[in-house]
Amino acid sequence: MSNEGTVRGFAQDELWRGVDLSGNTLLIGLGEGHLAEALALQGQRSGTGYTIALGDRQAELARIASSATGLPLGYVNGRLRALPFVDESIDLVVLNGSLRQVRPNALLPFFEQVWRVMVPGGAIRIADVLEPSEAPYNEAWRIYNGIIETVARSLGRSTALYASLQTAAAAMASIGFDDLNVTLLPGLPLTDAWLEHTEEAVMAMASRLVDTALRDRVLTQDVRRLISAYRSGEQRAAERFVLRGTRVGNLALDMRASFTEEDLQVEDDD
Repeated sequence: MSNEGTVRGFAQDELWRGVDLSGNTLLIGLGEGHLAEALALQGQRSGTGYTIALGDRQAELARIASSATGLPLGYVNGRLRALPFVDESIDLVVLNGSLRQVRPNALLPFFEQVWRVMVPGGAIRIADVLEPSEAPYNEAWRIYNGIIETVARSLGRSTALYASLQTAAAAMASIGFDDLNVTLLPGLPLTDAWLEHTEEAVMAMASRLVDTALRDRVLTQDVRRLISAYRSGEQRAAERFVLRGTRVGNLALDMRASFTEEDLQVEDDD
């Protein structure tokens, strides 16, 4: 995707209309890197905006950085439990599909970290996916979630498939975030490419199972149910949401300088 295409799509998105990107923006959740580029391009057009993308995989950071040269965009290696930024240095925090990675019992300390780095009056925007509903058009997505949870549990691994909007909003309110409001969005349509990718991913995960009975069940019964549900009619992923809030105060966007290396306190969590 080109920068110009990203910018056009970004500018047409009503959910971003009116959002001030002329200060320091922190993006948590890289995805394919398109949102990082779009935020940086909008910040560049403002004349003073600077975007920082946070990730914990150096190779992923390097891959995205290589396609975003010339933009006011920095990349920092760090983890959610200890945001490596000085106090009151970020005007806008954007969580892109990363809230689900925070365990429910860790939401309070996480949002305390977010509060700490935000400028008083700064804004936060959280985009993530909800738990699938019982609606017929969510059937394939429910089966997919169930397969991933079953395989992960057998392998002793955790999953992060959806976020709890209510729990997150309650944690934010208890810390002091104000003006909380939410927009619900329909789930994205599932496609043949999604089904093909999902089948490959499930087979790769199931091949690691020691329990042969479980492996056979996943590769035969569960995958067949998934394919049947997908072919039963229009299928969608679970609904998405955008949760917005502000940190009480009026100092946002008073900071105009971009970050320097001295501003970043990189900590080793290992």
